[in-house]
Amino acid sequence: MPLNIRKILKWVALSFGAVIILAIALGVYVYTLVPKPIGEKPVLQAELFNKPETELPVAGKFVYKSATELASMIKNKQATSTEIVQEHINYIKNTNYKTNAYVWLFEQDALDAAKKADEKVAQGGPLGLLHGVPISIKEQFGIKGKPQTVNAEMFQGFVASKNAGIVDAMLDEGAIILGTTNVSKTLFDVQTIGEIYPTANNPYDLTRTPGGSTGGGGASVAAGSSPIAVGGDFGGSIRIPAADCGLYGLKTTDGSMPGHASFPGEPGDPKYRRMMVAGPLARTVDDIDLAWNAMMNKWPEQNAKMLEPKSELTDYKVAYLDEWKFGNDKMLVSRDIKEKLNALAESLRTKNVSVTSDQPADFDKMVAMHRMLAIYTLFEKVPWLFRQIVIREFKESDNHRIDMSEVYERMSDLDPAKYDDILKRHDVLRDQMEEFFTKYDLLIMPVTSTAAIKHNPEHNPISVDGTNVDYWDNFLYPAPFNATGHPALTIPLGLNAEGMPIGVQVVGPLNSERRLIAFAKLIEPLHTGFVKPKA
Repeated sequence: MPLNIRKILKWVALSFGAVIILAIALGVYVYTLVPKPIGEKPVLQAELFNKPETELPVAGKFVYKSATELASMIKNKQATSTEIVQEHINYIKNTNYKTNAYVWLFEQDALDAAKKADEKVAQGGPLGLLHGVPISIKEQFGIKGKPQTVNAEMFQGFVASKNAGIVDAMLDEGAIILGTTNVSKTLFDVQTIGEIYPTANNPYDLTRTPGGSTGGGGASVAAGSSPIAVGGDFGGSIRIPAADCGLYGLKTTDGSMPGHASFPGEPGDPKYRRMMVAGPLARTVDDIDLAWNAMMNKWPEQNAKMLEPKSELTDYKVAYLDEWKFGNDKMLVSRDIKEKLNALAESLRTKNVSVTSDQPADFDKMVAMHRMLAIYTLFEKVPWLFRQIVIREFKESDNHRIDMSEVYERMSDLDPAKYDDILKRHDVLRDQMEEFFTKYDLLIMPVTSTAAIKHNPEHNPISVDGTNVDYWDNFLYPAPFNATGHPALTIPLGLNAEGMPIGVQVVGPLNSERRLIAFAKLIEPLHTGFVKPKA
């Protein structure tokens, strides 16, 4: 073989070897960046996810009763907390395998707490608003000594070292925690699918999602295994499950419960923790009122800032929209949701309520603002290389209906100096929304584009009356009000022709939770409300 050919082959071999070494080195480097799971994967409670061989006794005296009724029965000694809690525990063990709503059941803890609650009633001392009443808590929120995995392998062995503020708020009012409910992986989906727990199912149709990320909480209330669920809303995570499961669900004003937020280890700079709010889901608006007041008793200085409601229905000026338009485009909404929403608007008009078809400006800017605030919260400690992978995935699914170029730029470069400018623009959008509420007291609008969707782990496009829309576009109606901080209450309007719940959201000015709840009570006679699942 000629010398020059041997030299060429030698250099080719050396170059090929160098490429392999570089590839291996890069692989090792990338591996070092991958967050290592915390601890061991937890052993799940089989009784929650398997059909029992023999069902436990459930007389049906307390399941599906409201928290308001149960609290009154306990206070007036018509029932004990122990028997109420025991019936709910038996019911959970009998039925949870259908929905996978609960992921942890704290049976002995709950019964011990119920016994103490009954002793306090017997002693005749003052009782909290939820004294002895069973509730569920979203697995997002830390409960001392209990798993807090947010359904992700990277947190699989995490155990909370203390209670989240919202958990203490409910315990302070005497609530009994039955267990924690299923969540989306890292709380970032509108389905409840993850890496630790089985997928949560909708009680109305087990082939459909109960929403996310508080999907387990929504399913627990709709299925009757809890009268109240405590949830969190970062981009619709209370309102979407409430709509999908036929419930009321209150997204509270941003900052009204300071320090309540909870995530494994509470990572990151506190200044980036925006839009993370807690709130209740329930079958009745009276229970929303009860639960919200119980929560706010922990933050009296914030409670004092709340706007007072109007006493008469005719005192309200209401705006409504059934499809939000931006530029030459709009966010599609299914026919069944529009029909229910427009029927409610017409019913209000028959009661001499001022109802105007109108919409706030800058939907696209509010959605983009939500994404920018979210990435500082979610990606602050995520390595640059992995953020590039996420950017690529986002760009591949980007339909370019909303300009996300700055979102991608900030995702790649989480420049702290840019954050102050983002907050200034956030304040403009917030103030603009407040200006809208000088013309109207409330805004009624959709929560999602469709009723609860079929399980869709691949996030494929979704049909809205035969038109395919991007998976994430289908859930953009809640996000603007996380961005601006405004409160919103999902109201159930009965079922569609397929037997699935339909809900709308009522949005109000900052600190208007009392107004939203009062309005919801006034319009109860005008719509169907919660309908018990047949299954």
